[in-house]
Amino acid sequence: MTIEEMIAAKEARKKELAEKSKASTDINEVRSINSQIDALNTDIVNLRGMAPAKPATPVAPVAAPVAPGAEEQRSKEIQEAEARKVAAAGGTKLDPIATMAIGTGTQAQGTDEARAKEYQQKLEQRGADLKDKKPVTYGLHELPIARSITIATSGLVIPTQYSNTLNPTFNEVSSLVDLVSAIPMTNGETYEKGFEKPSTELAAYTTDGTDYHDTDFITDYVTIAKAALTAYTEISRQAQKLPNVDYQSMCSVNVRKAIRKKLAREIILGDGGAGHFTGIFNAPVNVIPVAPDLEVSEIDADTLDKIVFGYGGDEDVESPAYLILNKSDLAAFAAIRGTDGKKLYTIKTSGNTGTISSNDSFSVNYVLNSNCPALSLSGTTAGTYCMAYGIPAYYEMPVFSDITISMSTDYKFKQGMTAFAGDCYAGGNVAAWKGFERIKKA
Repeated sequence: MTIEEMIAAKEARKKELAEKSKASTDINEVRSINSQIDALNTDIVNLRGMAPAKPATPVAPVAAPVAPGAEEQRSKEIQEAEARKVAAAGGTKLDPIATMAIGTGTQAQGTDEARAKEYQQKLEQRGADLKDKKPVTYGLHELPIARSITIATSGLVIPTQYSNTLNPTFNEVSSLVDLVSAIPMTNGETYEKGFEKPSTELAAYTTDGTDYHDTDFITDYVTIAKAALTAYTEISRQAQKLPNVDYQSMCSVNVRKAIRKKLAREIILGDGGAGHFTGIFNAPVNVIPVAPDLEVSEIDADTLDKIVFGYGGDEDVESPAYLILNKSDLAAFAAIRGTDGKKLYTIKTSGNTGTISSNDSFSVNYVLNSNCPALSLSGTTAGTYCMAYGIPAYYEMPVFSDITISMSTDYKFKQGMTAFAGDCYAGGNVAAWKGFERIKKA
């Protein structure tokens, strides 16, 4: 069976379960169906990630003489064009957690059928290992597949975001986790990143026989140490009756989601202490000096202009940058009216991210993060950092290990509960001079 056939079979099974849920009046049965659908969604996402891109429809070539070295020159031109596209998008950055693979794991090779079979065997083995109390490892590229686990009287309840008819839940993890630069550093202890600082020196006129004018190149660096991130959860031991594939999905999703939620918080609020992330709001002064912080008393028609034009150097309006803010502050931008009484800004949303735009101004990317205090709320005190504006890739997050999840039945044996503990090592800090502009409440 090919990957496409496996996806089609799982989609058909989802549809069948959805129809069964609509007809059911037993809440326990609906909850059980809900868990099955979430496991199917997890498998579908993974399978689609494994499927090779479909080749474009071939175009009949036009006969023409090929000059010596023409193919090599064309390849070089393509590579240069790709490099220019990356530079225009804000510079080279590594793939985010959502797409990177860490450690010794490699993608399955060969035909679709062989890749699908290998993936299925991997899931089966994970489930069997967990039931045998053996620890299993999940690469961080699997982190986005994360849903919560709740125990009911007769089964697992997995709130899903894929169906409005089966107990939908809301997203709990900011997409900021997937926008920053995730650096694979397996088995490392620390990570140092150098960056350039602007120089005020100019070239100067000199006379014959005199020394050249000094224009020093100024650099600095940050050191990022690894921090231990752990999560613990419990599920009913009856869940072990599930097939191996479903079991390994169910027992890991809550652990992985908890770690992602912690990452989303620490990228913003990390205090920089020993064994902790350093968040944007607490970045060291050699990276983000306090003086340029923007103070805003309330969100009004000029706030977005001040933020955008206050960021970066004197020669460019930087892009693509993101405004990181609380949902309440996004609502405050949406409520701003122009002199004609009409909304000044148009908010286009795509879940956790989107744009703030105006016909008479510009469009700004945003990403929501509930860990940012809301500037628009009266309870937020003056001097509190509330928003940040900058290029997410300027926050670097070295990841020093995969996620390891272990199972135990000892702690709550009498209650029939199975415990799962997960851990990984990562760190983070702003790694570019004035990489973010911080907005505090005046």
